[in-house]
Amino acid sequence: MAATLSAMALVRPGPVWGHYPQRTQPRPLALALRTAWRVRCERGRFLALLRAPDAVPWPQTLARLRRDGYTPAACAAVFQRLTELVRTHLGFAPHETQHLAAWTMLQGCLVEMATGEGKTVAMFLAAACAGLAGVPTHVLTANDYLAERDAAELQPLYAALGLRVACVTAASTPAQRREAYAADVTYAAAREVAFDHLRDRVAHGRAGGQLAWTDAGAPEAGPLMRGLCLALVDEADSVLCDEARVPLILSGHGRQALSEAELGALLAWVRALDIGRHATVTAATGSGAATVRLTRAGRDWLGAQPWAAERPWSDLRWREDWVLRALTVLHALQRDRDYAVQDQRIVFIDPITGRAAPERQWSRGLHQLLALKEALPMPAPQQTLAQLTYQRLFSRYHQIGGMSGTLAEVLPEMVLSYGTPVLRIPRHHALQRQDLGVRVFTDAALRWQAVADRADTLVAQGRAVLIGTASVAESERLAQQLRARGLRPMVLNAVQSRLENEVIARAGQAGRITVSTQMAGRGTDIRLSPAVRAAGGLHVLVCADALPSRQWRQLVGRSARQGDPGSVETLVCVGEGPLFRRMPGWLLATLVPGSAASHWTAGVWRAAMLFDEWTQIRERRTLLRQDRAGAGRLAYSGWEE
Repeated sequence: MAATLSAMALVRPGPVWGHYPQRTQPRPLALALRTAWRVRCERGRFLALLRAPDAVPWPQTLARLRRDGYTPAACAAVFQRLTELVRTHLGFAPHETQHLAAWTMLQGCLVEMATGEGKTVAMFLAAACAGLAGVPTHVLTANDYLAERDAAELQPLYAALGLRVACVTAASTPAQRREAYAADVTYAAAREVAFDHLRDRVAHGRAGGQLAWTDAGAPEAGPLMRGLCLALVDEADSVLCDEARVPLILSGHGRQALSEAELGALLAWVRALDIGRHATVTAATGSGAATVRLTRAGRDWLGAQPWAAERPWSDLRWREDWVLRALTVLHALQRDRDYAVQDQRIVFIDPITGRAAPERQWSRGLHQLLALKEALPMPAPQQTLAQLTYQRLFSRYHQIGGMSGTLAEVLPEMVLSYGTPVLRIPRHHALQRQDLGVRVFTDAALRWQAVADRADTLVAQGRAVLIGTASVAESERLAQQLRARGLRPMVLNAVQSRLENEVIARAGQAGRITVSTQMAGRGTDIRLSPAVRAAGGLHVLVCADALPSRQWRQLVGRSARQGDPGSVETLVCVGEGPLFRRMPGWLLATLVPGSAASHWTAGVWRAAMLFDEWTQIRERRTLLRQDRAGAGRLAYSGWEE
């Protein structure tokens, strides 16, 4: 018999989930505050029960979990059994901070847990406990690589519990997706789940009113998912904040507004515009690409052109919109920073993760204009079918838990946008990272020369070096400069992403230099050889000038993990860094370039990163307000009635 899921059903899970379960209203702020207070009050009792031996037979433990929900007693008993399972299969026992993080997530909280403290195992503990309770669980990651890796590594542990685990990636077919969502625990990139939910809404959300899901024997015409019960979000700030800046748009084949010949003519006309007099280009920031604007002189120049009197260009708004798109393609979007060319097609580069996203396309003709700019075959035009934001999607889950090493900066946003409190878990290992401060350069060539000199010195000492750059182009140029000095760097970027496993496996060896974009910033565990550990550990050189504070913390968090030694330096260029270009001139004048890092320079740099973080928070809040104001305009973008 089918039963509709209520909010209490996740605290006291039932065996039957019924119709496609999801929330119809956001979580109230008061609920988040009560949850945070309750967890703080009960965490001591949970740890005490975890330390006490539990002689209850396993069937009774499972029955208590399904009857009582995620209470301290029930979770402590389950975690004791899971500890033995991890020790048997992985050769070590989870420590108390991992258990505390897992239990806190199951209460509906986000957890800040320092990098290198074992978030993957903590996520397994939470997901396995939820799966044993009968709750369909989605473990959501920032990208396909992390989802595939974790699902494959942890599959034997889930199998030993009698649970089925599956993974959804961009390459999964509809049949594979439907089968994966039928598993007890499903690993997937967050955007894959978001688009599958949109597909379900578009295909099944109007006929009959309410979505319904049946088991694996369902016909192929049924929904892909079986509802939004529990989301455990790995790298939660990346998914809930960084990825939330851009609305998720489900597209289908549509009609091209302009022909290929008209688009080619448009690019030719726009190339004649004088940048500076007819249009202005603002610098790229950590939150996206550069932007362009037409000046009054530019609008007058356009209106005076012979083609401006012809249809469709005679329409002023139409003409200026398309000219701005062409200017964006020519002057704002840069190859090997915003996109790459692979297999004779334009491939989007995620500005947050630095990874290639071949399944994504720019809308409103930008993708077609980029193909013409690069002399590539014209891609098929797209039309919008449905739109959603991450804020709206995760507000539909009955319960959210998650973790990241960098959540403190966005704590108010998590409470206001998702109704989810953030709690910090203490470190299990003492931090042994040495921060060598920030060095400022006025010339990019001098900065890269200093980077090469520093890497050469560290390699001679037997250290492993990770160099973080801002773009694919920068990583390739630096690697070429290092090779000219006789060094042998490995490169990890969106173009070289197929080699990611091999690069990361070798990055902790003595004398190894790894040049990477922000791809190496999240979910990457660089394991050190004994020689590197004895020489001082991994040294991180941060050379990306547009990183907000959380991404900087993630990148430097690749070193000094799990009690290992390590060190970090930040080398920035005043002329190149967009964060510095937004600073007042009088403040820039106080930064003295040189080889010695100063506390003042480091303070100004961190203040600039925090300012950029707050700017992005305002952008996301604006997007959320716009999304709520436009509810119902597309196939499904608002709350259900």
